[in-house]
Amino acid sequence: MHDAIDRKIIAILSKEARIPIKTLAARINLSRSATSERITRLEKNGTIRGYRADIGGLDPANISAFLFIRLVHTPMLKMLDTLATFPEVKRVCSVSGELDLVVEVVAASMEHLNNVRNAIAATQGVQDLTTTIILRDEFQRT
Repeated sequence: MHDAIDRKIIAILSKEARIPIKTLAARINLSRSATSERITRLEKNGTIRGYRADIGGLDPANISAFLFIRLVHTPMLKMLDTLATFPEVKRVCSVSGELDLVVEVVAASMEHLNNVRNAIAATQGVQDLTTTIILRDEFQRT
């Protein structure tokens, strides 16, 4: 089990992995050595599995995905109106081929993404919906 201090350490390190021990210790009101010992214990018990740098791209706090939608019939303007009501929907593209729409969605968590996906899938006129989660932005041109 983790106590309140462990939870503070975890919360801070999850947002600021490179924070100096001295700064972290001051924030949680412990000595540097006590803070270092706690971090070592959290690493050894597997709570902290590593540290990483987040270089550009997606906000790690958000989950981004593409929804590939096949409609019962097209065009379906009501579907576009419905998609526009979801603040998580960032972009909707009509496409050729077997699919009808590609929808870019950004949600605060996997559960949130699943709720949005389920709501869209349950919309009248949706024949099929496939979700692809974006793992990493490689580059983007504007």
